[in-house]
Amino acid sequence: MNNLELLALFQAEEDALQKAFHSHGLTKDSTYQKRLETLPRLLRDVLTYPDEVLCAKIADHLAAGVNVDETPSDYGVTAFRLCFGSGKMASMRSLLRAGAKTGWTSNQISLALGQVPKSPKTGKADPFCFACRVGNLAAAQEYLPRFDTGRQKNPDAVIAAVKARATVVVKWLMDLGFDPNAVDEAECEALECAVDNDDVATADALLRAGAAPFGTSNKSYTSPVKKATSNAMRQLFVRYGVNPAFFEYGPSLVSPNFRRLPEVTLKKSDFEAHRTNRPGCSNPEPFLPTFWSERMRDGRYSILEPLGYSPDRSKPVWSFSRYGRTVTMLPDGRLVFVAGEHEDHYDSDFCIYADVTVLGADGTVEHFIYPKDVFPPTDFHTATLVGDQIWLIGCLGYPEQRKDNQTQVLRLSTLDFSVMPVEISGESPGWIHRHRSILTADGILVIGGKVAPDYLDNHTTWLLNLQTLAWQEASASST
Repeated sequence: MNNLELLALFQAEEDALQKAFHSHGLTKDSTYQKRLETLPRLLRDVLTYPDEVLCAKIADHLAAGVNVDETPSDYGVTAFRLCFGSGKMASMRSLLRAGAKTGWTSNQISLALGQVPKSPKTGKADPFCFACRVGNLAAAQEYLPRFDTGRQKNPDAVIAAVKARATVVVKWLMDLGFDPNAVDEAECEALECAVDNDDVATADALLRAGAAPFGTSNKSYTSPVKKATSNAMRQLFVRYGVNPAFFEYGPSLVSPNFRRLPEVTLKKSDFEAHRTNRPGCSNPEPFLPTFWSERMRDGRYSILEPLGYSPDRSKPVWSFSRYGRTVTMLPDGRLVFVAGEHEDHYDSDFCIYADVTVLGADGTVEHFIYPKDVFPPTDFHTATLVGDQIWLIGCLGYPEQRKDNQTQVLRLSTLDFSVMPVEISGESPGWIHRHRSILTADGILVIGGKVAPDYLDNHTTWLLNLQTLAWQEASASST
């Protein structure tokens, strides 16, 4: 199985989980979408459509006599500014020709419309970089030897061209030896900007010139690879050697509020009795007190204030908002949420959980807790359904849990939701977390991720043989 085939499998899982979240009512009401609906139609279209579609939409608005500078007083950004900021340059030029207000000099407007003023006056903007920013290759070629930013291969020119989605300008700059890993004043690298724009052609030009897929700075969780969400962008990275296990797949599992649960008016006694997490007394112990149930329905901290909440590290408040959790779809439509961590060690409510929540297709919820010796606090693991068992592989956990050269493996029964630690022989991946797992005919493949204690990237594909309960490095036939 090659990396493109693995990517297709991971994306199929992502799509299926997105659909399951939608069917269970877990898709969040978008505040952005609600705000969008309050804006004038022109602004809505600018924020909604890609450049190639937007041009025709703008033409319709102009024919209808729309004021191109219209914007709500509490929004303050015009259609022109939105187009310029998001690199929708063809649409921006349509608005310029219609007389949109810009605050630019006449030479800047000329440059944006494709002309090449001989003695450019561009206000505070550097003429060479501005030519790159509006995607004017002819002007950039003319100004390159005339301005220090061109002669000195200033990285701002690369960032400017990337923000304009001006692939032809980016390719030209790369051919001249400009830095493909250029960084702007906000420490956003050129490739990161291209990924944010989902501009595959420009990202390809940067990667071809040597841009680092994971970035050159310490931004491992917001790197270009982690930000790649479209199939086309991910396929591009895979073609440049990126393991598909390193992408960040959706949907977001952090705060899936169970809105179908009945709303409960919490009492102070509910909060005080069940403020914090506790281990179970049996394997499993069904346990869902009123306070926890309401936190599943509404995780906002504002509901805690009337209950007398104050931060206390010794009593972290129970939360269903978690990172590093897994969600598994069962054949009967149920979703199984496993463990995860709330926030990080700096937060007074930081906690790593060891629990299982089962959400039925009808909105019913079951919640189970466990003794620590069978189910330790677990996060950033994977969950792989095999028959009526979910195999939970890996964990970051608390520092005192971590064991060099060992990998945590647990088995969760979907029949009674008991958990069993599993002893696995052979050389293991180590204390692995943030990885991906997938079921094959040979067993469970474990791909990518980080390995404690040094948090190094895992570049080995491992196979957990379910027949022999042994680890081994995966062979070519397995992958």
